[in-house]
Amino acid sequence: MLCVTIGDDDSVTDIVQLGHASPPSNKSMNQPVQQQLPKHLTLHIGDGEALLERVTQTSEQELVLAPVELHRRNIQRRLRESQTPKDGIQFTDPTGVANQLLGVDSNPPKTLDRIDRLSMIRSIHSEDEVSLRSPAVPSDPQGIEQVRTEIENVTGFHPKRLNILETVGNGLTPPLDSDAAELVETATTIERTLREHTSKAVSGVESIRRATRRIRETDGEIFQQAYPNIDRISLVGVSSVAISYIDLLHALLATVAVPVHIHFRAGTGTYLAERVSQLFDIANPGTVVFPS
Repeated sequence: MLCVTIGDDDSVTDIVQLGHASPPSNKSMNQPVQQQLPKHLTLHIGDGEALLERVTQTSEQELVLAPVELHRRNIQRRLRESQTPKDGIQFTDPTGVANQLLGVDSNPPKTLDRIDRLSMIRSIHSEDEVSLRSPAVPSDPQGIEQVRTEIENVTGFHPKRLNILETVGNGLTPPLDSDAAELVETATTIERTLREHTSKAVSGVESIRRATRRIRETDGEIFQQAYPNIDRISLVGVSSVAISYIDLLHALLATVAVPVHIHFRAGTGTYLAERVSQLFDIANPGTVVFPS
């Protein structure tokens, strides 16, 4: 089963919920699951202590990506309670990393916020600039933005993932097949039109994709320049799998010899961990079907 949760806030884009949860194992994944993963990637399930132990037992510098502010505060609180120095840990989120990387070459791009996007979509829709008239497509700007966000979060507008989604949609029973096709077409059309109307990044997710491409284009050098002292990267508080985060880590793992740890939350963690390797099974992460 594949369920999609639509998030309104660019900073908390938890999107792909893959199936039903299995009981937490409270340990790192290994054996068959670990063997299918990229080199230097380790998965943890319900094992928050592992991060704290690494910080206290080594002198290495760790970059901790916490997409949700609450998770970041919880870790910081536990460090304070244990009187653990925070000198070896740097907190941010994937969008913050993207802005840092893109700022190496020049000023990081400004990003449209949700209100800006809704305003632009309202203008595009009211002026019939693009055809969005379909029974399957919402008529209001918020509904259209939700469709765009959902398809972006599931596919990243990567050509292979869009093709897979279209193939799945074509296999549905009529009229669901045509409805699915119209939703995918609406999302790509709106994204393309928004790009044509602004020099800003359409969303924080687009900034992450841009940074992902720059990592690949520079063979990881841009990360080394932005974070010269980082020895390890952790993505924490993961209860669902964001495609943009996976692609960012994919590019880093392919170009930078820095260990990466993903800490899944208990509950959904076992199921998600067993499927992470499928999400890494794609060429050229960060690629989109639009001119980039």
